[in-house]
Amino acid sequence: MSTEELTRREVYSGPLVDGCPAATHAAGRLRRRLQELLVSPGEREEAELERRIRAHPGVTRPNVVALISPKGGVGKTTSTFVVGNLLATHLKLRAVAVDANPDFGTLGRLAPDDRRSAKSLADLLDDADRLHTAAELAPYVSRLRTGLHVLAAPPDAHLTASLGPERYGELAAFLSTFYEVVLLDLGTGVAGPLAKFAIERADQVVVVTTPEWVTSSVVLGALKHLQHDRTTVAINKSTLDSQAIATIEDRFRAEHLHRAVTIPHDETLAAMLDSGTYSLEALTPQTRRSIKRLGLAVTEQLV
Repeated sequence: MSTEELTRREVYSGPLVDGCPAATHAAGRLRRRLQELLVSPGEREEAELERRIRAHPGVTRPNVVALISPKGGVGKTTSTFVVGNLLATHLKLRAVAVDANPDFGTLGRLAPDDRRSAKSLADLLDDADRLHTAAELAPYVSRLRTGLHVLAAPPDAHLTASLGPERYGELAAFLSTFYEVVLLDLGTGVAGPLAKFAIERADQVVVVTTPEWVTSSVVLGALKHLQHDRTTVAINKSTLDSQAIATIEDRFRAEHLHRAVTIPHDETLAAMLDSGTYSLEALTPQTRRSIKRLGLAVTEQLV
């Protein structure tokens, strides 16, 4: 009687991949090639965006990202929210998005109802001296399922307007002891005291616009007065065709920006934000890729 050990080769005559016979013959190679061709350019681009974002080594110190615009209604809050969520999910960074809009900011309201904190940044500033741990800070922020924390503006606009750059400086310094990335969703304007403080304090700036000539020309003019080495432009709510988008992006890139990224007008995204049900992966591929391009632009400039 033979006592030789039974080998896998005797049972499985050919190589397997995930438990299935590997296609090594010509027909198998052809089938694999056809499968590769079925992957669209958009899918390949998204996979590469994912790879580049997730490959980032992280941060060496707390980063402040300021999102600003000389025009209102261009999507600063949306940009802050989607970038913050991406940094939390893809890089696993401790990130907080702060509503620094002095006039009835809406960032805090994007959190789902069951996760929204009733407290605001004014409450946090009042109590900061008594807060020494992340657990003690938790009641002041809305904690999203993605891992992003959101710090709302006070419901009293007069109180918010009275805070001023010095108090926001204290807030940014305090939050930087708990978070790796602090995103500041600022009000309209780039020349006011708060905007100037944010630009000087920030490690990078995201300037937000829409693609219409009136708005984009104003933002282009504002860029000449915005001196920051790390600047990205987010072009939101676009309904233009690809040629027009390319023209606008090229015009912004001529200002020596890090990157100009266009995000299409998307009713689903707007409905998600309004209903507190934001999900990146549930968006259309075009919108999803655009948000990941913007996320990559911010990721590449983290220090």
